[in-house]
Amino acid sequence: MTPRWSPNPHSLHRRAELLEWGVHPRRLTSGEFHEAVPGFFTPSDAPATLELAARVLQQKAVPGAVISYASAAEILGLPLPRNLEYATSRTVHCSVPGSRRRRSGHGAIMHTSPEDHATLRVRGVRLSAPVPLLCELAGLLDPTRLVACCDHLVGPNSRVRPHLSLTELRVMAKDAPARYRISAVRAVVEDARERVESPKETETRLLLRDAGFAEPVVNLTIRAPGTGETFRLDLSYPEQKLAIEYDGFWHSTDKKRHRQDRRKDDVLHELAWNVVRASDDDLEKSEMFIGRVAHHGAPRA
Repeated sequence: MTPRWSPNPHSLHRRAELLEWGVHPRRLTSGEFHEAVPGFFTPSDAPATLELAARVLQQKAVPGAVISYASAAEILGLPLPRNLEYATSRTVHCSVPGSRRRRSGHGAIMHTSPEDHATLRVRGVRLSAPVPLLCELAGLLDPTRLVACCDHLVGPNSRVRPHLSLTELRVMAKDAPARYRISAVRAVVEDARERVESPKETETRLLLRDAGFAEPVVNLTIRAPGTGETFRLDLSYPEQKLAIEYDGFWHSTDKKRHRQDRRKDDVLHELAWNVVRASDDDLEKSEMFIGRVAHHGAPRA
């Protein structure tokens, strides 16, 4: 029996192409494939990436569409809840002007955008620009997550090119034309900070602020005496010599990271610093964590 032909893993092909290459229509309607964007199919056990699906959608399925909402945020690397990630939703969000409004199709949700919708290009995909994107996300995320997205856009891991400074983002938000949720975006960009490396740093910083403490310094660099090693402190109060470090699950499971954390603590203790480490449980049930921070002399706002 001749083996049946199958496409490469993570590929994305038009329906007509697959039929021409010998894929039976029944296979396309089975669980073997799913329609990643309207008219284009990918293997279900090794699906196309979000970037490929977005590129095909805006170049072939809906020419000229702008990738927006959670899809644009994920391509930019912004922190999203798992239910909004492409691996879970299998949905590409895009925006088109109202004059070209189209019904959503398999694997895609169409949104209406203004004719002058600002965009940027990342890895060959045209996305909503930072301020319009934040307006789109404001309806999906709580304020803390939205601030974390702002922090990422202006942080060291940002994929926006040329690099966007916090001052530039605030000016862009201030000068943006009136649109839905622009007021919420203008508020959260004031809470954003530069040099932030993870959304948990944002969450911890806002938790300290809301508990009445002064604004901590973000990612201060310290140098070890003798060896010259450098370490970054997630959050700190330099005058009080108090460092606040977030420990995710990987801090205990990654042996190299665990050794680095212990070495950082040793250096801080040599320099007469106190260290408060926070876990996810500390952030969810914060009374004990706030008490430890207060005990070590964190200044009040």
